[in-house]
Amino acid sequence: MPRDGAISPVRVSVALLSILVAAALGPTGTSAGDAGSLGVYVAGELDQQGKLAEALPLYRSRAEETGTQADRLRYATALLRAGQREAAEAVLGELRRKDTHGESDAVVASSLLAAGFPALAVPHARAAHEAAPRDPGRTLLLVRALTAAGDRESARALIAKTRGEAARWADGERLELARWQIRMGDVRPARTLLDREPPEVVGQMFRDSIRADVALGQRDWPAVSELLGRAERRVPAGLTGKRVARAWRNVQRELYSVQLRRALALWREGPRDRAVPEARSAQASDEEYVRSAAILLLAASDFAGGRRAEAQARLDALAGHDRRFADPVAHLRKALASDAKEDPVAPLQAALAGEDRSLEFVTAPLVESLRESLVTP
Repeated sequence: MPRDGAISPVRVSVALLSILVAAALGPTGTSAGDAGSLGVYVAGELDQQGKLAEALPLYRSRAEETGTQADRLRYATALLRAGQREAAEAVLGELRRKDTHGESDAVVASSLLAAGFPALAVPHARAAHEAAPRDPGRTLLLVRALTAAGDRESARALIAKTRGEAARWADGERLELARWQIRMGDVRPARTLLDREPPEVVGQMFRDSIRADVALGQRDWPAVSELLGRAERRVPAGLTGKRVARAWRNVQRELYSVQLRRALALWREGPRDRAVPEARSAQASDEEYVRSAAILLLAASDFAGGRRAEAQARLDALAGHDRRFADPVAHLRKALASDAKEDPVAPLQAALAGEDRSLEFVTAPLVESLRESLVTP
């Protein structure tokens, strides 16, 4: 391990890792720590605390100061979470202006997916794919965007067009194809892609993570917990946290997704005390769906333990971080303070589902857990 505490991917095949990074959801762009700016660090801290309104001017200043793609994307996605779509699209439009090969569109699409705006990501992913239609990474990006936006038929049609080419794809690309086939309900062809075990440990971790979605869709909680526990053990200790080498960041995102889904499985299976640390770690993800879902599960733990003030504070911070949750959180607060018969968590379910419709098999049982925690004696 390097002296600075960052993990180095010395034991992993560079070729496989690069494929998995390209196929994963988010870009490996500059983080707040990499930027070396106190202002953007403070902005990130305020944002996580639910003080997005205070963070926005700092994000804007950093984007104007550096003009880098990463800082402008950070500012644009923050604007979207604040409900300022027109301003966000102006920033994104500047990124696309000089792009003739689809590179910026691909990065923008990845960032919008990580930020939980799949419908906005689709046009960018499509433009990136049209610029390089034979590129597996661009194809997988569009499949992912369409599936997350709920357009499974278009995603299936795109996969059908690449059927002959996919047979020649590398291991990492076939793993990602299997993921999206499972999430659009096409399990049988995905099983064939998952039959061969990758030789590298990172590929094995991704395969276990992807296979767990089949069991999760069947609500086989012990199987989900076992598969995701094994996936978590396959990666080096210390992969969570901010000081991670850039090449590992998409693997880190996968780990946080593993921890979220394992937390849900442990919660539904019974040992809820084991679920909380997993959800708490997953909350650090920069993928908004994973972060939001982890917060809802932690709120369920607070409600179930009689810690209503703590749960409400946690949800208020989520609403302050992302305006899409403001009305659902207010609805829950009002429902808990009255005898109204309407579902107190239905708006929260809709807000979470909107961040990624390919994960409805996670959203539904997770929100059920929150709903049940509200009536725990």
